[in-house]
Amino acid sequence: MERPLIYRGLFLLNICMKKLILSFISLMTFAAPIYSKSFNKIIHSNSHTLECMASRKCKDGVRQVNDISDIANIYPDSDYNIIANEFNRMLITLDRIGVKVFLADEKYFPAHFRGIYSTSRNNFYINQSYMDDASTLIATMRHEGWHVAQDCKAGIDNQELGLIVPGENIPEYLKEVVEEIYYDEPNQIPYEQGAFWASMKKGVTQYALDVCVMKKLYFD
Repeated sequence: MERPLIYRGLFLLNICMKKLILSFISLMTFAAPIYSKSFNKIIHSNSHTLECMASRKCKDGVRQVNDISDIANIYPDSDYNIIANEFNRMLITLDRIGVKVFLADEKYFPAHFRGIYSTSRNNFYINQSYMDDASTLIATMRHEGWHVAQDCKAGIDNQELGLIVPGENIPEYLKEVVEEIYYDEPNQIPYEQGAFWASMKKGVTQYALDVCVMKKLYFD
């Protein structure tokens, strides 16, 4: 029996935030609606299209990403040079772990989601509508890649996630933002806090993925 999908998504919100928080979040180009729906309702309102995409039954507007040129060719006016090396290295490492990355039409995503990782199928999907901006693209890759690393720590073939960075290492302002976003998903908060933190730091997700590769090489 196939395991149900579990999604880990980068949910970008247009909420009023403190100036300090905005100065950091703007680097990730976070947008922001007011909380008209809970996180649970947003996910489940679009569950059919999410599952169709993640199961690979729906392939229209969904293409695998093999390197940065697959993104750059869609957005010829955007400059991805500053993130190209980091992006391509993450793709190579994800492939070694067994995780593929897909660029998909926004119709498959809940509103305001930049990316979604499926722990049951070990692939993740980025929302094409937002990837014309290099900073959004790399933040999304780091965020979802961090969830892959969390998945790897707990066992890549199950639906569990493992904590990598303890909460005391994450800035309080960021913890508060994530607690607001995932207020109705308290069990997910520690994992999302780590992913949001990693999305702001160059090389952190890559290091965690490298550890995952070493684990697979020597312990599988």
